Amino acid sequence: MPVQAAQWTEFLSCPICYNEFDENVHKPISLGCSHTVCKTCLNKLHRKACPFDQTAINTDIDVLPVNFALLQLVGAQVPDHQSIKLSNLGENKHYEVAKKCVEDLALYLKPLSGGKGVASLNQSALSRPMQRKLVTLVNCQLVEEEGRVRAMRAARSLGERTVTELILQHQNPQQLSANLWAAVRARGCQFLGPGKIGYYLTFFISCWGLRMTMSGAR
Repeated sequence: MPVQAAQWTEFLSCPICYNEFDENVHKPISLGCSHTVCKTCLNKLHRKACPFDQTAINTDIDVLPVNFALLQLVGAQVPDHQSIKLSNLGENKHYEVAKKCVEDLALYLKPLSGGKGVASLNQSALSRPMQRKLVTLVNCQLVEEEGRVRAMRAARSLGERTVTELILQHQNPQQLSANLWAAVRARGCQFLGPGKIGYYLTFFISCWGLRMTMSGAR
């Protein structure tokens, strides 16, 4: 029987044992379905499937990468590197770019990091929808194809919300919207591989920086 998932604001702790993620015993491992569980609890599962939605875990647990984005939010010691082997060298390179982009974006959640793995929602300048969409992206796993597809959807949703909030906050919304969406369309509408994820996330970080700069100038 599936167990009930934790609230999205509790993204800094394991939803099974409720321990805050760390770099030793409770390493955060994100699954292809975008649920994140500590490695200790994953190794105790009776069947190789997500305990929340029963999605099969097709990759060996020891091969799945630790979610560095979550580790940095709880103030844990983040290793310099972890070895991930994809189908070819090109995919490995794009994976590293996309992973770095997600980790950079996760830093915007740093003010939310509260005690005992629960986020303090009142300490961030981000709106509640932005917080939730960013948490979704941070919990995506980029090794498996299902995880990459979910990450792309999450990144696109986050980008759309950023554009919406930019339009609501600043004058001349028609021109701003036209320029931003022209840039999105120029990247293409199909995001299936880690290479495309890296390009799109890099573009999104640029948009996010523009949002923060313009907001600070008001």
